[in-house]
Amino acid sequence: MKDQADKLREMAYNVRQQIETELRNENRKARVIAISSGKGGVGKSTLALNLSLSLSSKGKRVLLMDVDLGMANLDIMLGALPKYNLYNLVQGNKSIDEITITGPSGLRIIPGGSGIQELANLSGMELKRLLVDMGKLDNEYDYLILDTGAGISSNVTSFLMSADDAIIITTSEPTSITDAYGVIKILDRNQYSGRVFLVVNRVVDDSEGILVAEKLKLVCQKYLQINLMPMGYIANDEMVGEGIRQQQPFIQLYPRSKAARGIDNIADRILQCRSEESPGYEPANKGIRNFFKRIVNIGR
Repeated sequence: MKDQADKLREMAYNVRQQIETELRNENRKARVIAISSGKGGVGKSTLALNLSLSLSSKGKRVLLMDVDLGMANLDIMLGALPKYNLYNLVQGNKSIDEITITGPSGLRIIPGGSGIQELANLSGMELKRLLVDMGKLDNEYDYLILDTGAGISSNVTSFLMSADDAIIITTSEPTSITDAYGVIKILDRNQYSGRVFLVVNRVVDDSEGILVAEKLKLVCQKYLQINLMPMGYIANDEMVGEGIRQQQPFIQLYPRSKAARGIDNIADRILQCRSEESPGYEPANKGIRNFFKRIVNIGR
Protein backbone atom coordinates (compact mmCIF):
# COMPACT_ATOMS: atom_id res chain seq x y z
CA MET A 1 0.00 0.00 0.00
CA LYS A 2 2.82 2.35 0.87
CA ASP A 3 4.56 1.67 -2.45
CA GLN A 4 1.29 2.31 -4.29
CA ALA A 5 0.75 5.61 -2.45
CA ASP A 6 4.30 6.71 -3.24
CA LYS A 7 3.74 5.93 -6.91
CA LEU A 8 0.50 7.90 -6.95
CA ARG A 9 2.17 10.89 -5.31
CA GLU A 10 5.01 10.70 -7.85
CA MET A 11 2.52 10.55 -10.73
CA ALA A 12 0.60 13.52 -9.36
CA TYR A 13 3.82 15.49 -8.98
CA ASN A 14 4.90 14.70 -12.55
CA VAL A 15 1.51 15.69 -13.95
CA ARG A 16 1.59 18.97 -12.02
CA GLN A 17 5.11 19.71 -13.30
CA GLN A 18 4.01 18.98 -16.87
CA ILE A 19 0.98 21.27 -16.59
CA GLU A 20 3.07 24.08 -15.10
CA THR A 21 5.62 23.71 -17.91
CA GLU A 22 2.90 23.83 -20.57
CA LEU A 23 1.35 26.92 -19.00
CA ARG A 24 4.72 28.66 -18.95
CA ASN A 25 5.32 27.75 -22.58
CA GLU A 26 1.90 29.08 -23.60
CA ASN A 27 2.79 32.45 -22.11
CA ARG A 28 6.25 32.53 -23.66
CA LYS A 29 6.63 34.54 -26.81
CA ALA A 30 9.20 33.95 -29.49
CA ARG A 31 12.69 35.05 -28.60
CA VAL A 32 14.11 37.61 -31.04
CA ILE A 33 17.89 37.32 -31.49
CA ALA A 34 19.76 39.74 -33.75
CA ILE A 35 23.14 38.66 -35.15
CA SER A 36 25.55 41.40 -36.16
CA SER A 37 29.24 42.22 -36.54
CA GLY A 38 31.47 45.24 -36.58
CA LYS A 39 32.69 44.57 -40.10
CA GLY A 40 31.62 42.44 -43.04
CA GLY A 41 33.17 39.15 -44.07
CA VAL A 42 33.48 37.61 -40.60
CA GLY A 43 30.80 34.92 -41.10
CA LYS A 44 27.67 36.64 -39.79
CA SER A 45 25.19 35.20 -42.32
CA THR A 46 26.84 31.78 -42.15
CA LEU A 47 26.37 31.80 -38.37
CA ALA A 48 22.75 32.96 -38.66
CA LEU A 49 21.82 30.19 -41.11
CA ASN A 50 23.66 27.31 -39.45
CA LEU A 51 22.70 28.35 -35.91
CA SER A 52 19.04 28.47 -36.96
CA LEU A 53 19.33 24.96 -38.38
CA SER A 54 21.03 23.71 -35.22
CA LEU A 55 18.23 25.11 -33.05
CA SER A 56 15.68 23.52 -35.40
CA SER A 57 17.40 20.14 -35.11
CA LYS A 58 17.03 20.42 -31.33
CA GLY A 59 13.25 20.65 -31.65
CA LYS A 60 12.83 24.43 -31.69
CA ARG A 61 10.58 26.27 -34.14
CA VAL A 62 12.79 28.85 -35.81
CA LEU A 63 12.06 31.69 -38.23
CA LEU A 64 15.16 33.16 -39.92
CA MET A 65 14.82 36.68 -41.32
CA ASP A 66 17.31 38.43 -43.61
CA VAL A 67 17.34 42.12 -42.64
CA ASP A 68 20.71 43.03 -44.14
CA LEU A 69 19.50 45.94 -46.28
CA GLY A 70 22.72 46.22 -48.22
CA MET A 71 23.90 42.64 -48.68
CA ALA A 72 20.93 40.33 -48.20
CA ASN A 73 22.28 36.92 -49.24
CA LEU A 74 20.64 34.10 -47.30
CA ASP A 75 18.68 33.06 -50.40
CA ILE A 76 21.94 32.91 -52.40
CA MET A 77 23.58 30.76 -49.72
CA LEU A 78 20.71 28.30 -50.12
CA GLY A 79 20.48 28.48 -53.90
CA ALA A 80 16.89 29.70 -53.56
CA LEU A 81 14.95 32.08 -55.82
CA PRO A 82 12.21 33.59 -53.63
CA LYS A 83 9.38 35.39 -55.40
CA TYR A 84 8.49 37.73 -52.56
CA ASN A 85 9.98 39.37 -49.48
CA LEU A 86 9.01 41.62 -46.60
CA TYR A 87 8.30 44.51 -48.96
CA ASN A 88 5.30 42.63 -50.40
CA LEU A 89 3.92 42.11 -46.89
CA VAL A 90 4.35 45.78 -46.01
CA GLN A 91 2.56 46.77 -49.20
CA GLY A 92 -0.36 44.53 -48.20
CA ASN A 93 -0.43 42.41 -51.36
CA LYS A 94 1.03 39.24 -49.82
CA SER A 95 0.53 37.46 -46.50
CA ILE A 96 3.27 36.41 -44.10
CA ASP A 97 2.85 32.79 -45.25
CA GLU A 98 3.25 33.78 -48.90
CA ILE A 99 6.55 35.61 -48.38
CA THR A 100 8.05 32.91 -46.14
CA ILE A 101 10.02 30.13 -47.83
CA THR A 102 10.93 26.72 -46.47
CA GLY A 103 14.61 25.93 -46.17
CA PRO A 104 16.46 22.77 -45.16
CA SER A 105 14.90 20.62 -42.44
CA GLY A 106 11.74 22.71 -42.52
CA LEU A 107 13.46 25.92 -41.45
CA ARG A 108 11.25 28.91 -42.30
CA ILE A 109 12.93 31.95 -43.84
CA ILE A 110 11.83 35.48 -44.73
CA PRO A 111 14.26 36.43 -47.53
CA GLY A 112 15.74 39.76 -48.52
CA GLY A 113 15.97 43.02 -46.61
CA SER A 114 13.59 45.13 -48.65
CA GLY A 115 10.55 46.50 -46.88
CA ILE A 116 11.96 47.53 -43.52
CA GLN A 117 12.39 51.19 -44.45
CA GLU A 118 8.81 51.35 -45.73
CA LEU A 119 7.50 50.48 -42.25
CA ALA A 120 7.89 54.10 -41.16
CA ASN A 121 5.45 55.23 -43.85
CA LEU A 122 2.54 52.99 -42.87
CA SER A 123 -0.76 54.51 -41.85
CA GLY A 124 -2.35 53.65 -38.51
CA MET A 125 -4.63 50.99 -40.00
CA GLU A 126 -1.86 49.47 -42.12
CA LEU A 127 0.44 49.29 -39.12
CA LYS A 128 -2.26 47.67 -37.00
CA ARG A 129 -2.82 45.03 -39.70
CA LEU A 130 0.89 44.30 -39.92
CA LEU A 131 1.33 44.01 -36.16
CA VAL A 132 -1.64 41.65 -35.92
CA ASP A 133 -0.07 39.43 -38.61
CA MET A 134 3.31 39.51 -36.89
CA GLY A 135 1.74 38.85 -33.50
CA LYS A 136 0.50 35.50 -34.76
CA LEU A 137 4.09 34.39 -35.29
CA ASP A 138 4.74 34.49 -31.54
CA ASN A 139 2.57 31.40 -31.18
CA GLU A 140 4.15 29.63 -34.15
CA TYR A 141 7.86 30.03 -33.38
CA ASP A 142 10.25 29.76 -30.48
CA TYR A 143 12.95 31.94 -32.04
CA LEU A 144 13.18 34.69 -34.61
CA ILE A 145 16.80 34.93 -35.78
CA LEU A 146 17.75 38.19 -37.52
CA ASP A 147 20.66 38.35 -39.93
CA THR A 148 21.40 42.07 -39.76
CA GLY A 149 23.98 44.15 -41.59
CA ALA A 150 27.48 44.84 -40.35
CA GLY A 151 28.72 48.07 -38.78
CA ILE A 152 26.95 50.77 -36.80
CA SER A 153 24.51 52.25 -39.30
CA SER A 154 21.14 53.45 -38.01
CA ASN A 155 19.38 50.44 -39.55
CA VAL A 156 21.67 47.91 -37.89
CA THR A 157 21.47 49.73 -34.58
CA SER A 158 17.66 49.81 -34.66
CA PHE A 159 17.48 46.05 -35.26
CA LEU A 160 19.86 45.34 -32.41
CA MET A 161 18.14 47.72 -30.00
CA SER A 162 14.73 46.19 -30.81
CA ALA A 163 15.78 42.56 -30.34
CA ASP A 164 15.53 40.59 -27.09
CA ASP A 165 19.15 39.45 -27.36
CA ALA A 166 22.10 40.33 -29.58
CA ILE A 167 24.89 38.10 -30.86
CA ILE A 168 28.07 39.88 -31.94
CA ILE A 169 30.43 37.80 -34.06
CA THR A 170 34.12 38.57 -34.50
CA THR A 171 37.32 36.90 -35.60
CA SER A 172 40.68 37.06 -33.87
CA GLU A 173 41.92 39.80 -36.22
CA PRO A 174 42.58 43.07 -34.35
CA THR A 175 40.44 45.11 -36.77
CA SER A 176 37.52 42.71 -36.35
CA ILE A 177 37.80 42.83 -32.55
CA THR A 178 37.98 46.64 -32.57
CA ASP A 179 34.93 46.91 -34.82
CA ALA A 180 33.00 44.40 -32.71
CA TYR A 181 33.78 46.48 -29.62
CA GLY A 182 32.45 49.51 -31.51
CA VAL A 183 29.06 47.81 -31.96
CA ILE A 184 28.94 46.78 -28.30
CA LYS A 185 29.82 50.35 -27.29
CA ILE A 186 26.85 51.64 -29.32
CA LEU A 187 24.55 49.22 -27.50
CA ASP A 188 25.94 50.41 -24.19
CA ARG A 189 25.54 54.08 -25.16
CA ASN A 190 21.89 53.46 -26.05
CA GLN A 191 21.32 51.54 -22.80
CA TYR A 192 20.44 48.24 -24.47
CA SER A 193 18.38 46.17 -22.04
CA GLY A 194 18.89 42.73 -23.60
CA ARG A 195 21.74 40.30 -23.26
CA VAL A 196 24.81 40.63 -25.48
CA PHE A 197 26.41 37.37 -26.58
CA LEU A 198 29.79 36.97 -28.26
CA VAL A 199 30.89 34.37 -30.83
CA VAL A 200 34.48 34.13 -32.05
CA ASN A 201 34.79 32.75 -35.57
CA ARG A 202 37.66 31.11 -37.52
CA VAL A 203 39.79 30.26 -34.51
CA VAL A 204 42.92 28.12 -34.91
CA ASP A 205 42.29 26.25 -31.67
CA ASP A 206 40.28 26.37 -28.44
CA SER A 207 42.78 28.56 -26.63
CA GLU A 208 42.57 31.29 -29.28
CA GLY A 209 38.77 31.40 -29.04
CA ILE A 210 38.87 31.59 -25.25
CA LEU A 211 41.61 34.25 -25.26
CA VAL A 212 39.80 36.58 -27.68
CA ALA A 213 36.48 36.22 -25.86
CA GLU A 214 37.93 36.83 -22.42
CA LYS A 215 39.97 39.81 -23.59
CA LEU A 216 36.93 41.50 -25.10
CA LYS A 217 34.82 40.65 -22.06
CA LEU A 218 37.36 42.23 -19.70
CA VAL A 219 37.50 45.41 -21.79
CA CYS A 220 33.69 45.65 -21.67
CA GLN A 221 33.71 45.14 -17.91
CA LYS A 222 36.27 47.90 -17.48
CA TYR A 223 34.82 50.56 -19.78
CA LEU A 224 31.15 49.67 -20.39
CA GLN A 225 28.07 48.70 -18.42
CA ILE A 226 27.35 45.68 -20.61
CA ASN A 227 28.02 42.17 -19.33
CA LEU A 228 29.35 40.49 -22.45
CA MET A 229 28.55 36.75 -22.47
CA PRO A 230 30.92 34.55 -24.55
CA MET A 231 28.84 31.78 -26.15
CA GLY A 232 31.58 29.82 -27.88
CA TYR A 233 33.78 29.79 -30.94
CA ILE A 234 33.88 28.26 -34.41
CA ALA A 235 36.95 26.58 -35.85
CA ASN A 236 38.62 27.81 -39.04
CA ASP A 237 37.29 24.87 -41.03
CA GLU A 238 37.51 24.41 -44.81
CA MET A 239 34.16 22.63 -44.69
CA VAL A 240 32.48 26.00 -44.11
CA GLY A 241 33.71 27.33 -47.44
CA GLU A 242 32.78 24.09 -49.15
CA GLY A 243 29.21 24.44 -47.92
CA ILE A 244 29.03 28.01 -49.24
CA ARG A 245 30.32 26.89 -52.65
CA GLN A 246 27.72 24.13 -52.80
CA GLN A 247 25.02 26.56 -51.56
CA GLN A 248 24.17 24.23 -48.70
CA PRO A 249 24.57 24.71 -44.92
CA PHE A 250 27.82 23.11 -43.78
CA ILE A 251 26.19 21.93 -40.56
CA GLN A 252 24.12 19.52 -42.66
CA LEU A 253 26.75 18.66 -45.26
CA TYR A 254 29.44 18.01 -42.66
CA PRO A 255 27.71 17.51 -39.30
CA ARG A 256 30.86 16.04 -37.71
CA SER A 257 33.17 18.86 -38.75
CA LYS A 258 34.82 21.05 -36.13
CA ALA A 259 32.83 24.07 -37.24
CA ALA A 260 29.53 22.17 -37.00
CA ARG A 261 30.36 21.07 -33.45
CA GLY A 262 31.08 24.69 -32.57
CA ILE A 263 27.69 25.79 -33.90
CA ASP A 264 25.92 23.04 -31.96
CA ASN A 265 27.69 24.08 -28.76
CA ILE A 266 26.57 27.69 -29.26
CA ALA A 267 22.98 26.54 -29.84
CA ASP A 268 23.13 24.50 -26.63
CA ARG A 269 24.35 27.57 -24.72
CA ILE A 270 21.47 29.66 -26.06
CA LEU A 271 18.94 27.02 -25.03
CA GLN A 272 20.59 26.75 -21.63
CA CYS A 273 20.35 30.51 -21.09
CA ARG A 274 16.63 30.42 -21.81
CA SER A 275 15.97 27.42 -19.60
CA GLU A 276 17.77 29.16 -16.73
CA GLU A 277 15.54 32.24 -16.90
CA SER A 278 13.51 32.80 -13.77
CA PRO A 279 9.71 32.63 -14.17
CA GLY A 280 9.44 36.39 -13.67
CA TYR A 281 12.13 37.29 -16.22
CA GLU A 282 10.77 39.51 -18.99
CA PRO A 283 13.03 41.01 -21.66
CA ALA A 284 12.19 44.62 -22.44
CA ASN A 285 11.08 43.98 -26.03
CA LYS A 286 9.60 40.53 -25.74
CA GLY A 287 8.30 38.76 -28.82
CA ILE A 288 7.99 39.25 -32.57
CA ARG A 289 5.06 41.66 -32.43
CA ASN A 290 6.83 43.95 -29.98
CA PHE A 291 9.98 43.77 -32.08
CA PHE A 292 8.19 45.16 -35.14
CA LYS A 293 6.34 47.68 -33.04
CA ARG A 294 9.62 48.98 -31.67
CA ILE A 295 11.25 49.05 -35.13
CA VAL A 296 8.43 51.27 -36.39
CA ASN A 297 8.65 53.58 -33.38
CA ILE A 298 12.40 53.97 -33.85
CA GLY A 299 11.89 54.84 -37.50
CA ARG A 300 9.33 57.58 -36.82
